Amino acid sequence: MQVCFVSTSELYTLRNLVLRPGKPLHTTFYDKDFDKDTFHLAISIESQAMCIATFYPEKMDSVYSRKAYRLRGMATHPNYRRKGLGKNLMQSAFTHLIQKQADLLWCKARLVAIPFYRSLGFQIIGEQYDIEEIGSHYTMYKLLS
Repeated sequence: MQVCFVSTSELYTLRNLVLRPGKPLHTTFYDKDFDKDTFHLAISIESQAMCIATFYPEKMDSVYSRKAYRLRGMATHPNYRRKGLGKNLMQSAFTHLIQKQADLLWCKARLVAIPFYRSLGFQIIGEQYDIEEIGSHYTMYKLLS
């Protein structure tokens, strides 16, 4: 299971399948996908991305940090869930973020993903909220060191 940096175009199919099922592909495009400090990680199996995530600098208002990054679009193909791909990808991300001197990683987590993020050391901050057409979320963060 090797984690690799990938191009944005390699993410869209899996983002669409997992995060925006039944919605047009363009709903999986993020404004910061092509920013110079954005990076995308994936674990591919048979040349297909089966676990993905996007990371870019973005401050989190609720928690002080010198250099915060945001996690977006984390997805694992349904056939490969609970096999350690997500954990492996995130461990690589933590290492890379620390090399970039990031001190905080945060995300807007769907309710179904809360146990996964907690297992990686993320904490919930604030109240549950709804993102239109996507569902209920909590904001979560992890201090990096």
